[in-house]
This record gives sequence, structure tokens and C-alpha cells, in this order.
Amino acid sequence: MGLALIAVGLLAWWLHREGLLLPNLIRLGGAAAAGLLAFRMLSTGRPLAALLFAGGGVAWWLWGGRARAPGDELAAAARLLGVAPDAPSEAVWQAWRQAMTRAHPDAGGSEAEAKALSAARDLLIAAAEQRRETAGHDGP
Repeated sequence: MGLALIAVGLLAWWLHREGLLLPNLIRLGGAAAAGLLAFRMLSTGRPLAALLFAGGGVAWWLWGGRARAPGDELAAAARLLGVAPDAPSEAVWQAWRQAMTRAHPDAGGSEAEAKALSAARDLLIAAAEQRRETAGHDGP
């Protein structure tokens, strides 16, 4: 049991360093709780209950990991930087620079926060470039 706790602690530390722990905390926690309950039911001789809890854990994991629509990701990125989802690339860069002055690890922020801001910037810049290319190729 002690080794399992150490493994879970190391996994949580690694996920936190990669910036994946907080966005997936409910998904990970629900699946882990269902897995622990399934293991407990199996160890006490209740295989049917264990199977139900294991199935619930798998369903919870799959439900929590469902793909979001691209528009949802753009809207979330825009909210994070405080710009409109269809903002031009110049506005995105300006908002990113301003947000990074607070979020950068050297300024008292966290590495995960800086990574999230940079990912939002990259997504919004790519969308702005795609809109610009599409607008330029509307003709015959």
C-alpha cells in the first residue's frame, strides 16, 4: 500500500509539473476513487460490486476526456488572454505580453500558468492566420 501511495504521489507531482493535474483533477479523482472502491469490493469478495465500480470508473474517465469542439477551445483561450475569439494576431500578442508580465515564473507566477498562456496565444494566432488566409483565398 505504501508503494502505491508513493507512486500516486509521484504521478501527481509529474502531472502538476506538466500543467495537467488541475485541468484533469475531477476526471483523475473520480476514476481513482472508483478504482479504489472496485479494488476494495473485489478484496472483500464482492465481484459484482467490483465490476460495477470498475465500469463506473471507466465511464467516468471516458466522459471526462471527451473531445471539446474547436470553438470551445478558442473561446477558453480567448477568455484566458482577455481578447475576443476572433481577435487579430497583433491584439493576441499584446494581450499575451501583458498577461505574461504577471504569470511568468520570474515574476511570481507559475510555469503551468505561463504554459497555459502560451498555448492560448498559439491557438489564437493560428486561428487568426487561418482566417487571414481564408479571407485572401475567397476569390476564384
